[in-house]
Amino acid sequence: MRELLEQMVYKLEMQGLLLAAGRTRWMPTLNGEIETLMEAVNAVDAARGQASARLARKYGLPPTVSLTDLLQYVEHPWGQLLAQHRLQLRSLQSEIEDVSSANQELARRGLMRSREIIASLGDHSVDVYNPRGYTAPLTVSALRLDRTV
Repeated sequence: MRELLEQMVYKLEMQGLLLAAGRTRWMPTLNGEIETLMEAVNAVDAARGQASARLARKYGLPPTVSLTDLLQYVEHPWGQLLAQHRLQLRSLQSEIEDVSSANQELARRGLMRSREIIASLGDHSVDVYNPRGYTAPLTVSALRLDRTV
């Protein structure tokens, strides 16, 4: 699980770099890789849940017992190892949430810039956000292009 989550952090950081650089050509490929990682994480999590349920039955606990509660019953040194593993997983989860949030903001800004560019090229109206956070139509004054580039 830790290896998969570390790969997820890597892929999300790559996604952020591509978004920040405006290089969207590889986004579909990268998004597919992230989806494949998510499927692998879900499969490992299901296996972990089954293993936890078996261990809980061994100690006479309900199968839905949390890992934190289960740690009290596991023999030394396994309890310590599971506790360290749990902390690392929580740290990776927090990092994934932070990177994902930053990527969403980058994607939102890129979409806003694209809408503004489209609106400036023609007579089409595009809504943008005003300083208060409300949507407002983008008004574009006449453009004068210098054709002697």
